[in-house]
Amino acid sequence: MMIKRFLSLILSLSLLLCSAFALAEETQAEAPEAAPAEEAAETAETAPVLLATVNGVEVAEDHADYSYWVDYYTYMLSSSGYDLSDESLLQEMKAYSLNNAIRFVLLRQKAAEMGLGEVSEEQLAQVREEAAASWAEILDSYITSYFSITDESSEEDRTAARADALALLESQGYTEESYIEESVSNAKTNQIISDVRSTLVQDVTVSDEEVADYYTQLVEEDRAQYENDVATYEFQTHYYGQDSYYRPEGYRGVTHILLSVDQALLDAWKDLTARLEEQQEAGTAEATEAGESAEASESGESAEAAETEPAESAEPEATEEPVTPEMVEAARQAILDSVQATVEEIRQKLANGASFEDLIVEYGTDPGMQDEKTRSEGYAVHPESILYDTDFVQGAMSMEKVDDISEPIVSQFGVHILHYLRDIPGGSVELTDTLKAELKDVLQNEKEQEAFNSQLEAWVAEAEIVYTEAGQALADVAAGAEEDGSEDEIDVPSVEDAEEAADAAEDAEAGGDAAQQP
Repeated sequence: MMIKRFLSLILSLSLLLCSAFALAEETQAEAPEAAPAEEAAETAETAPVLLATVNGVEVAEDHADYSYWVDYYTYMLSSSGYDLSDESLLQEMKAYSLNNAIRFVLLRQKAAEMGLGEVSEEQLAQVREEAAASWAEILDSYITSYFSITDESSEEDRTAARADALALLESQGYTEESYIEESVSNAKTNQIISDVRSTLVQDVTVSDEEVADYYTQLVEEDRAQYENDVATYEFQTHYYGQDSYYRPEGYRGVTHILLSVDQALLDAWKDLTARLEEQQEAGTAEATEAGESAEASESGESAEAAETEPAESAEPEATEEPVTPEMVEAARQAILDSVQATVEEIRQKLANGASFEDLIVEYGTDPGMQDEKTRSEGYAVHPESILYDTDFVQGAMSMEKVDDISEPIVSQFGVHILHYLRDIPGGSVELTDTLKAELKDVLQNEKEQEAFNSQLEAWVAEAEIVYTEAGQALADVAAGAEEDGSEDEIDVPSVEDAEEAADAAEDAEAGGDAAQQP
């Protein structure tokens, strides 16, 4: 069930992100309108509905944990394009919020029993200081975003905008005091999570054999996916930034000197090339139609069509002069001629012992080749590569042995002189000590999470949880989701895990850099 997986996934962000993340994100979106006064009054008069008691502790709709998860899911789902007018979606969201709230209540109870989760006054003072600084940044963001305040604005305008921004934030339920206290509450919750988790998983270990087995599993999974599909391999690893533990065979490392050429010459060649391709495609289509007409004529359909279709007497439209392969070649040769002197100069320096890498620095205009690591390893090019210009790939594959240097190659980017730098081994990536450590960390975290979840669910089973009618309805929704076949896992990470998740979320939102195509 997709929504279930989504709700489980975003549990990887802990309460650490409650105010600092959600409110900071809200400053980047359009400010919502304040609720009408009569609606607010009506809401205030409505008593919160009790949902459950957990070992005697009441969890109502206004319980801090339940409210947090409802608000957080609402924000995340709406930001991801889900339709929050869907009543079934809202019920499922509330069901997960209640599940999570119950577990956090139990975490606090167990932490108190074990004497864990204490936060020193010094730590809380630091939290308050950081929260105050964060609030100031949020306020500045509101002033800049919604009240057009710039460095040139007058002090009077700044003061007025600040007052308006504070009023706007307050209408949304935020004040500096509430924001700071919410941050303090979050810090206490995170300390509880961290302490309880550390205690429960202190004996969890990962063996070298488990790491080796995990590595083999990853290699085989990637082999099955990528061995015969270079396009998917490059798309997933380059554009999505996924790690791969297997590389298809056939890659070579290629460096190049990219020479800039006159743009008019380049545009003329590209235009002629495109037109020739269009003509060839049109010719193929006409040939196909002619063949179909011939078949129809043999069956008598052609004469019948001629009798029913009216004759056209319109004058024929003027057409462009047909492009010939000779015209395209002449345009390509004009590009080569324009850089011939530079090409000869490079050849002479190579003959005199200059390194290709030094000549890249001296003559090359591809930004990607300005990086020393890229020059030392080369672009990873495969005959089926999708990352590079087709002419570049063909030129890269035309060289027969390592250290060969190509004849000048024309592409849409200019003229390339390519160097076959090395062969890149295919197959499984090397299991280095660094990779072993990384995989061990992954397994360690997984095993710790399993141990933590297992104990948390045991506490749930042992606890005296009494649902009200409203709470039972939500519990039934959650149970129904379980029966759909998707496994549910309550993932309550440490503070460090939450910070990493926040960084990953920021990276994902920013988007990966496009490949520097040669």
